[in-house]
Amino acid sequence: MKIMFIVYHDIHTEARTQEILQCAKKIGKTFFVSFSKPDNQEGVISLLTGNGIRNYRMFIFDAIKYIRQIKPDVVILHDNYTAIILRWLLLHKKRPFIIYDSSELYIDTKPRRIKEYIAKIMQYYENKYLRYADVIIAANNERASIMKEYFQLEKMPLVFDNIHRIDDAYNKEECDNKFGILFKKNKFTAVYAGGISRDRMTYELADAFGKLGDDFSLIIIGNAREDEKVYFEKYIEEKGYKNVSYLGFISRAEFRYLLNRANISISAFSQDTINNKFCASGKVYESLFEGTPILVTENPPLKELCIKYHVGVSTNNFAEGLKELKENYTMYCEYVNNYIKKLNYNERIDKLTIALKEMIEGNIRC
Repeated sequence: MKIMFIVYHDIHTEARTQEILQCAKKIGKTFFVSFSKPDNQEGVISLLTGNGIRNYRMFIFDAIKYIRQIKPDVVILHDNYTAIILRWLLLHKKRPFIIYDSSELYIDTKPRRIKEYIAKIMQYYENKYLRYADVIIAANNERASIMKEYFQLEKMPLVFDNIHRIDDAYNKEECDNKFGILFKKNKFTAVYAGGISRDRMTYELADAFGKLGDDFSLIIIGNAREDEKVYFEKYIEEKGYKNVSYLGFISRAEFRYLLNRANISISAFSQDTINNKFCASGKVYESLFEGTPILVTENPPLKELCIKYHVGVSTNNFAEGLKELKENYTMYCEYVNNYIKKLNYNERIDKLTIALKEMIEGNIRC
């Protein structure tokens, strides 16, 4: 059986894609189509799009070209960047078995920039054709329920959660030299991997830490447009915040180091869209696997995690949440360790593999 997995992002930064690739390998001979190649993936044939350059037009053109050449039995598509390919596949009578992985849910996003208007076009194709895929995968139970109703699906999508763990090894000496100065004695330090974005509440976080003062410290990592970076750095300078640092993009191994050194990590989402409100953040679990408690906003999935397992604090009042975590830090660390001991990380991938294999072999739609 030939499996083709088509993705338009850098697989090195996406744990979910790496995990679904593992599933594909267990089902059949796997061809990975993207502008990036996976590392050390024995048994995977990588087919580059756009000569290894991120170019959406060439990605679509090359992906369709490879489908024609390989004639796969199964095609796995990832997110709305591939919705145009979904439409193309559905036009053919002898189409392959189609699996559509929806890790995001941009059904009510309002465009504000040119790139977002382009994304809206992709969303049009997903809205119109998603229901015709043979299997649909959602990132959590809440999103699965919303998708069933919104896309008028016959059955509930499969759920494959974003419980991610960073296994990349880091060089402690190199990381100490590079980042050690950020971890000062007696400072309650948090790491936030949302980059600089108003949607991710970066400014609200900076304000909370700035007002709490020298006992607290915030490290921000992740991408940001140059204009956003300049504006944010000017903002914290004008406010006089000395305990807020922005590092930009770093590797997953370096992020793991920061999680090990920090007291807590933060995941913050506004509740302006369905995708944000019912967030499925893998960063939360990457933190917990390192034994690091979390501060999160009151989005339903995050709030439920904190209430049920006491692994952190869910609140939109960041200052109060930070003080609560600092005052009861040992207790929260114990709850995190107890929770992680009960999680069977690899079992998730095995369960998804079995479910997909049964559906493919039985030609069962979901």
